[in-house]
Amino acid sequence: MKNRIYILSFSLVLLAIGLVSCEDEVVIYNPDSSFAQLESASASVAEDGDTASITVTSSAAGTVNFTVSSEAGSDRYSITPANGVLEFTEGDASQEIVVTPIDNLDNDGNVEITIELVEGGSLSIGTGGEGLFKKSATVLIRDNDCPTVVSEKYGVRVFAFGEEAPSYTATLVPVAGTDNQFTVASAWGPTFVSWATGDSQYDNRFLYPATITINDDFTVTVVGGGAAYTGGTGTYSACDDEFSFTLTQAIFSSPFTVDVVMTGN
Repeated sequence: MKNRIYILSFSLVLLAIGLVSCEDEVVIYNPDSSFAQLESASASVAEDGDTASITVTSSAAGTVNFTVSSEAGSDRYSITPANGVLEFTEGDASQEIVVTPIDNLDNDGNVEITIELVEGGSLSIGTGGEGLFKKSATVLIRDNDCPTVVSEKYGVRVFAFGEEAPSYTATLVPVAGTDNQFTVASAWGPTFVSWATGDSQYDNRFLYPATITINDDFTVTVVGGGAAYTGGTGTYSACDDEFSFTLTQAIFSSPFTVDVVMTGN
């Protein structure tokens, strides 16, 4: 009885092995002596950063082709080598496919780039030259820009004569029918002239009304609301919601400039 049970059990094991063998796919590798493969599966870089690299190794001298694809336009990055071909000379162990981000000022999202080794060069591709593994990688370019959301109220700091004038709160009023253009009742504050002269009778006088425009390159143009208010220039930081500009004026007999920093509340 014991022998019969043993034989039956052994037969079931063989049957089980046979069933598994029928269902599973067996992959047999016949490695080429010369092939190239990707050693980096991914990389990332900030849009205002330097570069990101994907490493390619080769078992022999020769050439390997690669393609680059992305839903974003090529104005967001450049690739080296640009011709899509890596050339390995005798003794070369590895080379780099280099992605250089192109920094812009637009809040246009991250960029995902796919780099893939393809047939066409003298070297086979992928592990063992089988073209199955280590032939594709992704590079992420992280957008560093923020959407332009201009606040209504701003805390304002004013600097002149090497000192800080009284701070104040400004209201920006959008100009109808325009984008990123605003009026402000006072560009340097209602008490700036009284502070500069030391005479309180000038409170709420000579206010420097102005129109402030955020240009496409995030520079700022300030146009004064009168001949005495000669305007100024500066920049706008969307990520900080902050204006920084320098004003000139023709109210005082002596010329001087006024630096203004407006931070959204």
